[in-house]
Amino acid sequence: MKSFAFLSVVLFVTQVFAGWAEDFEILKNRPRDYEDAGSICEEIAKIQFEKKYDLNQYLVEVGIAYNDSQRTIGELDIVVFERNTNQVIHVAEVKCWKDAGGGLQKAKEQRQRFLNNIRSNKSLTFRSTSTDQQYSSEQFKKVVTFSTIGQKGSLNSGYEEELEYDLRELHKMRVEMLRCQDSGVCTKP
Repeated sequence: MKSFAFLSVVLFVTQVFAGWAEDFEILKNRPRDYEDAGSICEEIAKIQFEKKYDLNQYLVEVGIAYNDSQRTIGELDIVVFERNTNQVIHVAEVKCWKDAGGGLQKAKEQRQRFLNNIRSNKSLTFRSTSTDQQYSSEQFKKVVTFSTIGQKGSLNSGYEEELEYDLRELHKMRVEMLRCQDSGVCTKP
């Protein structure tokens, strides 16, 4: 019985490490500035969404800011476009906070701010924060699904989805990405 329990633990650790290594390999080729601690969570969320959605039918983007004529109002962390219609079908707010409840509250406030603005008569513009790709507000008017995503264990705090990693693992991955970029092995922004 002890050997079965030990073997189960070894298999679990091996699977977790294999997933971590696979995700790290994907991140190595994506130019992103990891100075902001939340950036690693957004990129890991993007990877999870790319596994969830058929990329022949959907496009997953990270960081789309929306503006009115005077200022930036907010930023959508994860946006999923249906390729055939070019419409947004899913928006997710990603919060990896020590205070998971506080992160969830912030994500809900951001969701509501977006809904209030997209339903208003304001003229809004949308653009990718990494590529400057422009999008029309019409693409965002029929969003079907909104979700909140936090670190592993955040479902217990009320999030709809969670990442495969806890805060410690995410911090370690961020540090490794910064080291890898500094060494020139990983793509820099």
